[in-house]
Amino acid sequence: MTDTAKLEIRNLRKSFGALVATNDVNISVRPGELHALIGPNGAGKTTLISQISGEMFPDSGQILLDGNDITRLPAHKRASVGLARSFQISQLYNDFTVEDNVAMAVQAQSNKRFNLLSDARKDAALRQPAKEALQRVGLGDAGHLMVSELAHGKKRQLELAIALSLNASVLLLDEPMAGLGAEESLLMRDILLDLKGQYAILLVEHDMDIVFSLADRVTVLVYGKPVFTGTPEEVRHNPIVRDAYLGEED
Repeated sequence: MTDTAKLEIRNLRKSFGALVATNDVNISVRPGELHALIGPNGAGKTTLISQISGEMFPDSGQILLDGNDITRLPAHKRASVGLARSFQISQLYNDFTVEDNVAMAVQAQSNKRFNLLSDARKDAALRQPAKEALQRVGLGDAGHLMVSELAHGKKRQLELAIALSLNASVLLLDEPMAGLGAEESLLMRDILLDLKGQYAILLVEHDMDIVFSLADRVTVLVYGKPVFTGTPEEVRHNPIVRDAYLGEED
């Protein structure tokens, strides 16, 4: 592991009875790096991300953010120290506007106590970060729309805007292309390319074309255990990886 890692996973282990879902996992994500996590269905990717985000605690091992141990930090406190998760669980409010949704996320992250909706609509300190985050994901002109009016791909962009509005330095992106059409996937890829280098990103994704076009490094998880970490090109040509995972894609 590198001493300069923004996010470092050390010997993380999680079992459910006899099933070992996370088997002594070691992964590091460097500043500005987009590190992809791939593996067949049932490899333990979601369980690993859930531990990193704080939705469940590991049986053993450590999760370090900027060298600080956050292994037992509750999920709702991890964003305040620089870790934001997006995509797997949508918490959008369909009856509010696009901008309201981001502003409320900014408000919830602040240390101030507000009336949730009325103050979020009035406070410029909440609205400006919301506008900036929406602009970064291509929704700068959609802030006035109701979330219920958005197509699925636009909702994915909104979820990313919410994560960006939290001023996190590490982003956990859980299958951002899931359910998107070809054009929507390419748009999301381009948005992530624009963000690459500005954040440490751990990306879980099944679309190998997207993974290989975005990732600096890739870790392959099989039966809860990393079997290889390397550049996209190294992953493509590694026989163990091809046998364990990429072969089924071919």
